[in-house]
Amino acid sequence: MRTFSREYWLLTALLISLAAPAFTQTGTGVVRGTVYDSARAPVPAAKLVLLHTGTNIAREGASNELGIYLFAGMPPGQYRITAEYRGFKKWSTDLTLLAGQTAVVEPILEIGSVDTVVEVSGAAPIITTESSEVSDIKDAQRIQQLPLNGRSIVNLFDLTPGVEGGGNPRVNGLKVGAVEMTLDGMSLVDRFGGGMARVQPGLDTVQEFRVETVGSGAQFSRPATVTLVTKSGTNQFHGTMFETFRNNGGGLRARQRQSGSTAPFYARNEYGASAGGPVVLPKLYDGRNRTFWFAAFEGLRERQQRISNGNQVPTVAMWEGNFSEVMDNNRNRITIYDPLTTSSNGTRTPFTGNIIPVNRQNPVYAVMRSVSHLPTTDVNPYLGGNMNEVYSNKSDSGNLTFKGDQVVGSRDNLSFRYTRSTRNSAITGGVFGAPRADMTNGFGTSRGDYYVHNGTARWTRSFTPTFLSELMVAAHHAPKSSGTLADDTDWQSQLGFPNPFGATGWPTLYAGIFGWDGDNRKEEILSAWVIEQNLTWVTGRHTVKFGGKFRPEYNSVQELAQQQGDEWFGGEWTAQYDPNRDGALAFTGDGLAAMALGLPTYVGAQYNRGFFDFRQKEIGLYFQDTWKVSPRLTIDLGLRWDKWTAYSEKNNRLVNIDPRSIGNVFQVVTPGTTRVEDMPNIPAGLTGSWAARGLTWKTASETGLPNNLVAGDSNNFGPRLGFAYKLTSKSVLRGGYGEYFWTMPLSQILQAARRNPPLALLFTTEVATLDGTGSYGLRTAPKPEYFIGKVQIDTNGIVPIAPSARPMSAMEPFGWKDSKARSFHFSFEQELMQNTALRLSYIGAQGRDLEQPYAINQRESEYNYVARTGLAPPANRDELRDNKDWNLTSTNHTGYSNTHSLQAEVERRYMRGLSFQWFYVFSRAMTTTDTGGFSAGGGNINATNGIFAVPQNNQILGGGANMSYDELLRLGYQNSVNVPAHQVRYNWLYEFPFGRGQKFGSGVNRGVDAIIGGWQVAGNASWRSGYWMGVNSARYLFGDPSLSEDQRLIMTYAGRTRRLWFAGDFDPTLATNVDQQALQALIPLNRAQRILRPVGSNFANQLPQRLANGTIRNTGITDTVNWNSRAFYKGPGAWNADISMFKNFSLTEQIKLRLTADFFNGLNHPNDGNPDTTTGLQDLTVQTNEPRTIQFSLRLSW
Repeated sequence: MRTFSREYWLLTALLISLAAPAFTQTGTGVVRGTVYDSARAPVPAAKLVLLHTGTNIAREGASNELGIYLFAGMPPGQYRITAEYRGFKKWSTDLTLLAGQTAVVEPILEIGSVDTVVEVSGAAPIITTESSEVSDIKDAQRIQQLPLNGRSIVNLFDLTPGVEGGGNPRVNGLKVGAVEMTLDGMSLVDRFGGGMARVQPGLDTVQEFRVETVGSGAQFSRPATVTLVTKSGTNQFHGTMFETFRNNGGGLRARQRQSGSTAPFYARNEYGASAGGPVVLPKLYDGRNRTFWFAAFEGLRERQQRISNGNQVPTVAMWEGNFSEVMDNNRNRITIYDPLTTSSNGTRTPFTGNIIPVNRQNPVYAVMRSVSHLPTTDVNPYLGGNMNEVYSNKSDSGNLTFKGDQVVGSRDNLSFRYTRSTRNSAITGGVFGAPRADMTNGFGTSRGDYYVHNGTARWTRSFTPTFLSELMVAAHHAPKSSGTLADDTDWQSQLGFPNPFGATGWPTLYAGIFGWDGDNRKEEILSAWVIEQNLTWVTGRHTVKFGGKFRPEYNSVQELAQQQGDEWFGGEWTAQYDPNRDGALAFTGDGLAAMALGLPTYVGAQYNRGFFDFRQKEIGLYFQDTWKVSPRLTIDLGLRWDKWTAYSEKNNRLVNIDPRSIGNVFQVVTPGTTRVEDMPNIPAGLTGSWAARGLTWKTASETGLPNNLVAGDSNNFGPRLGFAYKLTSKSVLRGGYGEYFWTMPLSQILQAARRNPPLALLFTTEVATLDGTGSYGLRTAPKPEYFIGKVQIDTNGIVPIAPSARPMSAMEPFGWKDSKARSFHFSFEQELMQNTALRLSYIGAQGRDLEQPYAINQRESEYNYVARTGLAPPANRDELRDNKDWNLTSTNHTGYSNTHSLQAEVERRYMRGLSFQWFYVFSRAMTTTDTGGFSAGGGNINATNGIFAVPQNNQILGGGANMSYDELLRLGYQNSVNVPAHQVRYNWLYEFPFGRGQKFGSGVNRGVDAIIGGWQVAGNASWRSGYWMGVNSARYLFGDPSLSEDQRLIMTYAGRTRRLWFAGDFDPTLATNVDQQALQALIPLNRAQRILRPVGSNFANQLPQRLANGTIRNTGITDTVNWNSRAFYKGPGAWNADISMFKNFSLTEQIKLRLTADFFNGLNHPNDGNPDTTTGLQDLTVQTNEPRTIQFSLRLSW
């Protein structure tokens, strides 16, 4: 694995040498207002001093000719502000400035001697009256004391209204990637997936964080921003040490439904220490009031067993060659045919009793049996899961942070912070496969080694009281290595698969419904640095902010995809040929039976080109004017321009297609004037093989494509408009509109483009399609060289490449745009009582120009071809494409989303022992594209999970629809499957009023106080409605399958307790412990009467068509757009309540000890899983959430 690049060390050296940052996204706040006299007339030239009480650092300022003053770039913390003017009494108040907050404090001076000080409390209201955004802040108290399952800061993000998804957040229905997440100003977004970096900063290092969800000003590039602020040292030496522990012993962890009678082993240990203070070197240097430091370390050691439930594995009888129980979920038996009996017309004889004799079984079958888990239940795997197992999971992580702050004179402040985070994990099963528990070096395993280095430096300078500069330089470096625990084992030799590259590791291996797989080996090095300059100028009634940033990215990815083998066993060799449709006869053939015979559909091995070195630059410029029109009305006007340069690769190893000529040429286009022959790490044999296959290539300069193959978007101008109108001193009406931009996560490109020809090649022997037709394996007797043990993959020199259409990931070169959001809101806020406020908001968010998979050069559907020509489809189905050589996966930026949200929130900041937050969110989120973070590109025309590909007209059943692209795109416009319609969350912290200094028992002695005092309770609870869902696209709706609550029957099916969530498709007679009459009223025994079912008289999704010669052909329709509604019903809802109890002890005046007991899922409520999208049955023997778990913590602070 590569770790630190030369560029990284150079960037780090630059960062340290410049020692700079501070801009709005660092979490610094603003204190502003107007100085008045008692007659409410502005007082110009008043002297103001803002003192940070923890460090004794003071910032001086003055009101301008309109009495307006401003202190910008202030770190969060406790402050005292004073105002004075000759002939008036000095005015003073204390305030708490939160991360990113604009605190409005308006001194009112009384006539009198300046030696007289007027102390005012509550001068800074809880509601912000001069800004237009909607935001939420979590302070250190709630970060430290709210129950947090896992001590990960991202788990607190969802405590903000409108946020869903934790570390892969969707805010107000917008896609993953639309949220910026920063630590002291430097982005923590993982550019590969668009979510939070895979290792987060330590919880004890975060002083506060702020989530700005809508209405952000021009200094923010994204529609939503999460700003984390690191703690700093003060004049007092302070620190903490903590130890947190939980396990499954002594009833500390309840059992899950799926865990049986005993909870699996679990042990989690978290520990850490932090300290900070002034830099004091006796007799050498006294840094009080000037130089401060902070350092922290947190560690985690976790060992647990996780349940892998409901796996489908072959039965003992199947491993012995008996396939008599192979069937579909309606108990239609599948017949297994003997390929060696194939006649000249393609007909075959079935194996007697569906049993393959031992002497016909290939050695690979015995090896697969030896490494595979046997069933743990007697359920038929073709009807449901039949194996449960417990696998070990190990995770170790550490977080180290150093921070320093320096006051340089009265005008300058410097700050530097460095964070190093690591995580190492290993899982012995349940990841893309379920191996035997004692086989820890095979399929289904996972490993990961993650590292994050993040540093910032900040320089704040006040040129005058009304002109402030904030400069930041920062760097982020995140190397990562992941794969499986099988990576160093030579499994190919043991299995008998061809291994032309001599690779180790477990291959990608599937046989029918069964899979033995593992994650790809991948190395990533994601690096970036940023320089950002922000300036603030107060003139008259205007506070003007302007600045810009420059951020180059260096992201290197090496994905060793299927180099160790890619093997697939389909049903062709054991099915019966149906000449009527040139395909398999319904209910014949099985992939596992093909594996028993050792006859693959194909075997492959991927050539990998090494590291892909992705490059991109981000540039942003902005101007923002906050205009205080009157004492009541403030208007924000701004404009921002953002640009992300077009994607590029260090050595120009990228290709695209020219869509203008896709119909008649088999050709790729390379960047600029770069020829394929000039690219490094592309062997001549590889390009020669593609050339022999007929592929040609030209440069972008020759074809007229943009130099980088897609055009960079230079039109990202984002206007910002907002207002805040103070209705009364305790209420405000605010609103805003803004347009924001962001770039697409790299996973959408790199995951799909890694196989693009001619830069890569999955070398294959496509045994079942050797003649280029899909029916070769159905109508041909296999030759000896087709069997495992003898089949080979040719990789030497110029090798033949299969004539079937070749996969390619393409991007629309001419209309490429960056993703865009238009967000707007109207909000009303009212202070209900001291430190308690109500907010009511309407929020709208429109996603535009989102990445959208779309179909291009896809096969005309067979049904449409037959209807159009009267002929049976050609044997080579790729001749149904405009260009038979291309099988394209394409992406453009035409996707869109619309979200309308209503929010109600009541929040009380901590006062007199109580703080709380409660909110309700209603969302209607509709979208055409809804891929999650770290998701590969690509889509499907019948997808119901939000990964929809826009179809072509020839894929619409009936053909000839001549629908416009916008109409075709609209077919995939559906409810978001990731945003619930209703959500309620609430959290609270309460200190019992007993003991010294409290309402009750304030005068008790220390012994009694140790018993009755220091008790606190905190909680965090949530409820949501179910996520929107759709039905399996292999079934068709003939009505509405939704059921009312009293129609949802509970039964036993496939050995498990199930609930009927909707009227699905299954054989009701397989269900027991249920009223059969009531069940069959919903799921008729006659399949033709079911609401959800396959089409056709044989229920094989085939419709009869009369050919021109008068014969009838049964034609499949699953290659057409399904007419079903998408995401039209809600799955089960979920709720949870976490509770914490605290006991605080005062060991001395300065040293405190806190004992905490956390009760995660304190009421041990199981949340149900989603129903099966075919049968409509929920499995009530499993739960999706963790059981009640009790955790103890001990925390020492001073």
